[in-house]
Amino acid sequence: MIIKMRIDDRLLHGQVAYSWKSALTFDAIVIANDSAANSDIRKTALKLSCPDGVHLAVRTIEEAAKLLKNPKLDDMKVFVICANPKDAYLLLNLIDERPVLNLGGMQKTEDKVYFSPAVFVSKEDIEYLDKILQLNVKIEVRQVPSESAKDYVQLKNKIKF
Repeated sequence: MIIKMRIDDRLLHGQVAYSWKSALTFDAIVIANDSAANSDIRKTALKLSCPDGVHLAVRTIEEAAKLLKNPKLDDMKVFVICANPKDAYLLLNLIDERPVLNLGGMQKTEDKVYFSPAVFVSKEDIEYLDKILQLNVKIEVRQVPSESAKDYVQLKNKIKF
């Protein structure tokens, strides 16, 4: 069972691994990212960030969807991480579950504007996040569980490109 889904362009790092582990007590992390899944070096680095006793699977979006549909995961608490809104949208279209989506870390690049602390979005990101909302997925914005969750729609209404 997916207990939460997160968008973080760094995928798995200390903040995700430990602060969210304490809050969610997940048994497994599934990283759905084509680039990471196809890079042995990146997979090795991600494994180093995984908390002890937590299963880690780094898969392409399609492979992650197949894994998340596996009945063996029904009794496990699974935390899913995608690198960006497009990947999250593609994955959500391949699975039946509709977990809360945490928007937690998207670095600034030339085409992105400030959205909230540690979250910068492009027009394309907003388009995919809006499509995710249409799938009846709640989107919360916060870096760590100890922060109060902010509402995606309220923040979106404040940005200007």
